[in-house]
Amino acid sequence: MKVLVILGHPNKESFNHAIANTVVETLLNNGHEVFFHDLYEENFDPIISSQEIPKGASLEKVIGEHCNEINKAEGIVIVHPNWWGQPPAILKGWVNRVLRSGIAYEFKEGDSGEGIPIGLLKAETALEPIRKVSNAC
Repeated sequence: MKVLVILGHPNKESFNHAIANTVVETLLNNGHEVFFHDLYEENFDPIISSQEIPKGASLEKVIGEHCNEINKAEGIVIVHPNWWGQPPAILKGWVNRVLRSGIAYEFKEGDSGEGIPIGLLKAETALEPIRKVSNAC
């Protein structure tokens, strides 16, 4: 199975890094093909330009590679912290730039305005490892 693992945490000593490393190691030890991206380590640019938005737009090489990998992936694991109830901006930018029309979804031809997307990814499930943090001192 081909699995895409995305990590969105800036601290290499973080629990999120430990989770991602364990996920990658376990997948490889079980014979899976892994595409792994540490967005901070790779200095992923989360900013999408207006020229990049349309379906079929010319993409930067790195974005094209991410799109290619997510197309091939049969499983997706995303590891990130929860900051102010949301993932970090770098991960939100990754979603905007990679899970794009023509790659992750498309709209039905002749759609009369409902805007109901049709999924294009092979992976039918994405996992987001979650840990519960106690507020106790």
